[in-house]
Amino acid sequence: MGNFADLTVLPALGTAKWTTAQIFAYEVALEAVRQAIGSCAQRIAEAEAADEPDQELIAALRAEQAAWAARGEQLDPLDSRAVSRVRADADNLLSVDDEDEDDDEGHDGPDDEAEEAPGGQDGRGD
Repeated sequence: MGNFADLTVLPALGTAKWTTAQIFAYEVALEAVRQAIGSCAQRIAEAEAADEPDQELIAALRAEQAAWAARGEQLDPLDSRAVSRVRADADNLLSVDDEDEDDDEGHDGPDDEAEEAPGGQDGRGD
């Protein structure tokens, strides 16, 4: 058998240049990109299923989906500002307006309060 030490590539990789917080934020941003791409896919499917599909809308949604994919591919874990922008943009795209979704006239129920972390934050560290 050959010398497996000669086959090891890990020592040549060196040390990571990012912090744990940076790589965590990067992974969250990549998931946000995947969610945005999925949201576009859902909206494309809905537009295509319409009685009279709006081809301009479908093309615009496909372009938006491609743009999200490109953002994910180009995202650098060391660029904290870009990572934050991606997360914020995805949050804006994916967030649901509570006023539109609540059927209880905007009153928070016990379930609504239980979802919020102590201190009024959502636990994302934003």
